[in-house]
Amino acid sequence: MKIKKRIPRKKEGHYDTEDLQGILQDIESRSVGIFEKYRIPVIIAIVASVIVIAGAISYKLFASYRNNNAAVIEYRAYNYFLEGNYKESVSSFQEIADKYSGSKSAPVAYYYIGNSYLALGQYDDAIRAYKGFTDKFSEQETLLPLVYINLGSAYTGKNDYNNAMSSFRNVLSLKDSPVADRAVYELARVYEMSGDTASAIEQYENLKKTYPASSWSQEATARLSKLKGETPVLTGEQTRPIEKAK
Repeated sequence: MKIKKRIPRKKEGHYDTEDLQGILQDIESRSVGIFEKYRIPVIIAIVASVIVIAGAISYKLFASYRNNNAAVIEYRAYNYFLEGNYKESVSSFQEIADKYSGSKSAPVAYYYIGNSYLALGQYDDAIRAYKGFTDKFSEQETLLPLVYINLGSAYTGKNDYNNAMSSFRNVLSLKDSPVADRAVYELARVYEMSGDTASAIEQYENLKKTYPASSWSQEATARLSKLKGETPVLTGEQTRPIEKAK
């Protein structure tokens, strides 16, 4: 009887060189198969990522270029405005509104287009510019109350008292408006101009009570004196200059 040799069992977790090579070849084969299966989607994803990154970089460069160009024009236009050259101011700021509507200078351009027309007494054009601002840039918290103030002034210039009052009330509806005191004063003035003396007195007194330290409150005191027949107003009927962005 022939005696068979026992083949020793491999210890658990132990592999010889041939076993390891086989395992590695199997992994490689599976990897190649998976890549071939998903090759096109992977390539598409890579290409899409490259396009997105390139697009983001291009947009950033373009936005920077656009903002720089608009800023140069804004500086020139603002100087025209300060010099009182309102026609040139309108022309330059309009260039920003037309060519660089997405730039950081665009809200300022609309604001000063309105201010320039208001200074020229072209109230309809001023109103159109201010309403363009409120339609496009209502999130601009710094300029918005100033726009409403000057929009109200434009309506007042046209003797459109209802729209003027609405504009001044819009200022008061804004949270922490820096020109709320002036809005109350202008609202009182419109009531006075429209012949509603009782409402005018009410608003002037409200101004004095709510904003006692305001310079507008001092003017309200003078207006009240005239309305109540106490002493004449020495300051005249003038209004203050257009509010400017700071």
